[in-house]
Amino acid sequence: ISLRPAPPPHPAEKETMTDRQRISEDVVHVKTDPKFEKWANEHGFCPNALPHPEKWPARPLLFRLSPGCHDVPVESVCKAWGRFEENNKSRYLELNKTGEEETAQGSLPVNTHTFKFETSLFVGTGILRLPSEATKDYFAGKHRKSSILIQGKFKKKLSFRSVYTGQEFCHPVKSPGYLLTKAALSLFKTLSPSMEANIVAENDKTMIPNATHFMSPLAGTASVIQVTDEKNAPKLSPTIRIVEDLTSLGGDFTESMKKYPDMEKRIVWRRKFFQKIKNLQQYEFDTKKVWTFDFYNDKLLMDELKLAILGSKYDVTRYLAGQPLRILSKIRGTDDYLWNFELWHERQTEAWDESKKNKVVINGSPRTSEELKLAWQKEEAEKEKLKQ
Repeated sequence: ISLRPAPPPHPAEKETMTDRQRISEDVVHVKTDPKFEKWANEHGFCPNALPHPEKWPARPLLFRLSPGCHDVPVESVCKAWGRFEENNKSRYLELNKTGEEETAQGSLPVNTHTFKFETSLFVGTGILRLPSEATKDYFAGKHRKSSILIQGKFKKKLSFRSVYTGQEFCHPVKSPGYLLTKAALSLFKTLSPSMEANIVAENDKTMIPNATHFMSPLAGTASVIQVTDEKNAPKLSPTIRIVEDLTSLGGDFTESMKKYPDMEKRIVWRRKFFQKIKNLQQYEFDTKKVWTFDFYNDKLLMDELKLAILGSKYDVTRYLAGQPLRILSKIRGTDDYLWNFELWHERQTEAWDESKKNKVVINGSPRTSEELKLAWQKEEAEKEKLKQ
């Protein structure tokens, strides 16, 4: 049974600029392509409003639970969910007050702390890590741009064949070329037969949610997997590095530890092993063990939502068409999620001010790149004085 609630109602008529001007300053509209507005109106799953970036604890990023996909009271999750209703805005936005600080409820920490979550299929803890002072020991000597750690227990036995991870999108994404993208997907499927992907054309009329997706088996996709009993489970932290270890599965995995003492070689072997569907069908996620997954990448700059390729950066938000990137795992072919998190960037909202596009938050205080440059110059000058 899907945990996703029924979509909230939306106004029968389109909003006007007058409506937008009356909207509370606590809410900001997502910048969307007009050609996809009909999708949002049709099924209501695409949020057209978010908490104002001033409420984002990791500004310019909003990392949050995907509304309706976790076993927490719906009222405790940020409700910029469907079409904004001015007269019922409490359904769409709630604030978490901690002392003097207000943050959007449902938002999750980045780099410094772990967070807990639960669905009908999985209960666990996670941490999103980006290069920072808190995570420098993890990223030292690596070309990685980000890491998401997920640790916990499965609440029911599930076949490796049925549990997938990847990206899915409410409505079509913009592509550099439909035919070129389809050809690339065909190649990827040849290289990885267990991959399931589909791209809906921008002029698609079917209005099927999540029809655009790129999904692969969790067991063959995770960067590192460690399976332990509860007392030996590693404690998640900003700096921990997980060790690849699936010996509890026995058989081939016990032999792989002996054959490949080098962890990187074990990972390559495991991913190749699970490219074959028949191998996926032989294993299950045990409910008694603690499973720890590390998903890291060396191309996506999550703090900017840009791809770093061959010395250049490419803005991913241009192609998302008003949608978040997702960190998710689900049962193949269903809406039953093990976890589902969203990652938004301030550039995707109407609050984005190009004159402040390099603004970052240092110790809770937003500063522009010019302000940071002057602060660093002053700090370096003071260091030079001390040396003298």
